Amino acid sequence: MDRETRRSVEEYRRNEAGPLENQVIDELLGGEVDREDFLRRATMFGLGAGTIGALLRLAGESELAHAAPLEAVQAGGTIRVGIPVFGASLEPYLLNEGGALAFSGIPGEYLTFTTPTGNVAPWLALSWRPNANATVWTFQLRRGVRFHNGREMTSADVVASMRQYVGAKGSNAGLSPFFDASGVSAAGRYTVVFRLKSSIGVFPYLVSQTTYQAIIQPASFAARPGTWVAGGMIGTGPFRLRRYVDKRSAELVRHTAYWGGRPPLAGVRITFFQGSAPLVLALRAGQIDLAMQLSPQEGQPFRNNSRYTYYQLPTAAHRQVCMRTDTGPFRDARVRRALALVINRPQQVQRVMLGAAQVGNDNPFWRGFASTDRSTKQRTQNLTLARALLRAAGAENLRFNLTTWNFLDHTDHAASIQAYARQAGIEMGIEVMDVSKYYDSEPAGADYATTTPWLNRTATLTEYGARGVPNIYLTRCYQSTGDWNASHYKNAEFDRLATTYLAAAELAAQRAATKKMAGILLRDTPVITDYFIRYVTASSSKVKNYVPEGISHIRLAKVGLA
Repeated sequence: MDRETRRSVEEYRRNEAGPLENQVIDELLGGEVDREDFLRRATMFGLGAGTIGALLRLAGESELAHAAPLEAVQAGGTIRVGIPVFGASLEPYLLNEGGALAFSGIPGEYLTFTTPTGNVAPWLALSWRPNANATVWTFQLRRGVRFHNGREMTSADVVASMRQYVGAKGSNAGLSPFFDASGVSAAGRYTVVFRLKSSIGVFPYLVSQTTYQAIIQPASFAARPGTWVAGGMIGTGPFRLRRYVDKRSAELVRHTAYWGGRPPLAGVRITFFQGSAPLVLALRAGQIDLAMQLSPQEGQPFRNNSRYTYYQLPTAAHRQVCMRTDTGPFRDARVRRALALVINRPQQVQRVMLGAAQVGNDNPFWRGFASTDRSTKQRTQNLTLARALLRAAGAENLRFNLTTWNFLDHTDHAASIQAYARQAGIEMGIEVMDVSKYYDSEPAGADYATTTPWLNRTATLTEYGARGVPNIYLTRCYQSTGDWNASHYKNAEFDRLATTYLAAAELAAQRAATKKMAGILLRDTPVITDYFIRYVTASSSKVKNYVPEGISHIRLAKVGLA
């Protein structure tokens, strides 16, 4: 190790790094984390590329890899994109469907960016630093960023946007557990300060595109919730909206003042389809160039075909089979465990997902998360134990309906569970709804939280997009106060452990908490998560430099047509 590298690291630790940054360095040098986990945590705490490279050299690791060079493309042309139609709003604070967030994420952008490898990278925010206990995070904004209307983005726009997301009635952003309107403020034209309700060691992930409602709007729109779409969806993205025909089509044109450089494409033309199956036909017929997302079965025609490019990406995206723990046949945890035990998970991954998935263990802790403890024993199929649990619970004649909507693998997934359940004497019906009915109040106009099918049916099967950390899953789906808690699960011990996890900055403490939470969820089984999906889609081979995301966003800033 050269003396200059050691000296620069020592100077950084002594003069610049705070306790949290030094903790990350100790984890690397002490062998507690591997290279990939170190990179995730170093970028999260705002360490620069030069510092990260020096630390890797000091630890005897390979240095940062350079990004793959972009393919040469001609400037100009319009890409045709197929997106499934959505039933809900396009207003950022109300986003909750894949098609809507894919569309909104083209003109709209976020403070940070969670990469496909799980790192958090600068985006509209250029850098950030936490205080000593991660209760205050200070973000420095990128200067010279222009909205589509020509105005420069400043801290006033970020503050107004974030206050909308934690304050607007019915907001889906899920940021209110972490800070409130008074907790975000400007400290200069390009500086934003977040004062959190408690320590959050991974906060930069929570303002990336994986919190897909957190688009930065001009302050004039953010101050009036519900006006962004009517105002032209003004954002900072590489393309600005020219025309939108409700749930039918949209046209966007190049944002020539885009901060990331002039986009190669001149425009984007979007067609909205009823579900993903028509995307296959449209792509094969040459009517679109890129599909938002496909099931593994739908993607098969494009594999090993030179006319197309097939994409597959491991992600934390998963399916939740939620069982009502407060009423009906699943009040008894033995009945919930019995249903989980009937599933042959490796077989299901092959049959339903054609291998494009990883086996799940009935918790949201994907093995790709640095914080996931990997020592928890995997649940496997055990029909004998399942039948015994049903007998002990007096539920040998278990009958129920599983409610879902017609999306990608959902119907095949439900049919698979139905077949496995039948082997243990369980009769499961399947209710497949239209997307708007599944996610709307029932009837329309009724109280949403207590009537929408996806949160209130006896058992539901719902998709969850990829995140860089499991925080949103915990706070919204599993904690007692969660607004996406479709199982109506309440466990004080789990809540306490989740709070401990959220506040922990040290990786060892996070892993200790996830291990205990995983054990509780195996015992209580409010939710079955039998697999984590690989994000699958396809495009024409003439589409170059496209990189898919597990959250269904469509990034086109560097994309071109050959």
